[in-house]
Amino acid sequence: MTRQVWATFSVKDHLLPSAFVTEVMLYDRLVIPIPPDDKEQLHRWEKEGWNPLQQKKLLDILGDRAYTVPWTEERREKWRTRYEAGTDFERESGDWAFEASRTELTYGLPRHITGIQAVQNYNSLKTLEEDLNLRQSDYPLSNGTVTAILGHEFLIPNDPRMSHEDLLITAVKLSSEPIYKHKRASFWRWQREFYNDKGITDLSAIKYAVNEMQTLLEEEKAYVQKMKFKTGLKYVFLIGSLTLGLFGGPLTAVGLGSAFISIGQFLTERLFSETRESKSVSLFHDTRKHFGW
Repeated sequence: MTRQVWATFSVKDHLLPSAFVTEVMLYDRLVIPIPPDDKEQLHRWEKEGWNPLQQKKLLDILGDRAYTVPWTEERREKWRTRYEAGTDFERESGDWAFEASRTELTYGLPRHITGIQAVQNYNSLKTLEEDLNLRQSDYPLSNGTVTAILGHEFLIPNDPRMSHEDLLITAVKLSSEPIYKHKRASFWRWQREFYNDKGITDLSAIKYAVNEMQTLLEEEKAYVQKMKFKTGLKYVFLIGSLTLGLFGGPLTAVGLGSAFISIGQFLTERLFSETRESKSVSLFHDTRKHFGW
């Protein structure tokens, strides 16, 4: 059975520009908190500026690609407990409260769904660097767990004449096609194997991994380009932890075509805890090239 990968979101992620257009292409289902069936709570969402009517409109488009979870008082209390247990740094970071709500949604989901990502949606590398205090490391690489950044070009529906809703309709239709679903599953399978690969012991192993990723991405892009709609190019990055084998020699960033990997060159004040069987991965995307890629 194909292992699905679901992504969780916060109560305000639907307010982002082009919300869910990129994510529905990347993930099998989107776990989205909604206001409980309660007039008082609906009024609270409106007062907070979370625009439940806009959310409902996008949920109708997503259909069964969305898995909705009422953001009840019980869930809010669990979220509050985790939020208040955070470090001072975490509480100071602007989006920590909403990140905690994304993580809360990973609990209580169907047990057969093991690939769950509490997605942190950054719209630029600068925002991610500031939130995680991500920076270049001047220290020599040591064995064990290091930071790994995967990057790749990614095509999404993008036509300036189309509304946000129409772009999402197009993205849902394309990403629900059996061929595209198969290609998406192949990429996530590769990603899981990469983050769990203890055989990465030298630069040639990283180059081999980049080549594999490039092949998968080119197949996916070729399929999207056959569709009769305009597309836009985004650079999508995944950041997570990787346990290396006995690594020898210096590390440099490795890029090939539309694929990119950098390992062990970054330090951060805060990475993400594990959810279910999957190491939590942060997703962010930007329209510019970075790291000289």
